[in-house]
Amino acid sequence: MGEVDNVLVVRFPEASKAYQGLSVLKQCDADGSVALRAAAVVERTPAGELRFPEQTDNVGLAGTAGGSLIGMLVGVLGGPLGVLLGWGAGALVGGAFDMDRAEQTEDALGELGRAIAPGSTALVASVNEPAVEVIDGQMEKLGGEVTRRTVDEVMDELEAADEAADAAAKEARRALRDKRKADLTAEFGERVGRLKEKLKIS
Repeated sequence: MGEVDNVLVVRFPEASKAYQGLSVLKQCDADGSVALRAAAVVERTPAGELRFPEQTDNVGLAGTAGGSLIGMLVGVLGGPLGVLLGWGAGALVGGAFDMDRAEQTEDALGELGRAIAPGSTALVASVNEPAVEVIDGQMEKLGGEVTRRTVDEVMDELEAADEAADAAAKEARRALRDKRKADLTAEFGERVGRLKEKLKIS
């Protein structure tokens, strides 16, 4: 198997292990066993919001595609769009989500989002891997569970999500215009009715 650019979410049984996992990834990058593009420790609050904890030693690699990819991914999974599409707080609040949907959904963003449970801390990374066994083995030692999808899959779905958000925004604006028009028509009809009654016009 050749080298593959992947996005990983590693779920750990306790927060401290996520920070250890980040250190391990940096070491793997330093010894050349993998190429670490970007990585971040993230928290999902009990309410489902994703955030970067303060004072963490996240690998930003600012200005690179990898760094922006991780930022976009976390922003989508934890933001309003993620809620709308079932990857964020709305789908995960209280530690539960629609199991039927989870079993049927094969999309990369859904799988990565579900890997970060409410009230948990996880490691999110963009890496180039010659072999998945390297990271899997290291994370297993820390009790980590790796969810992996290719960068291409994630990018395709982020682009599709952006298009879906644009379409949803247009539909919402159209619906709002229709509602305002209907409200104005109803209000006008009521005013005419009151005026007719006052003037005793049949």
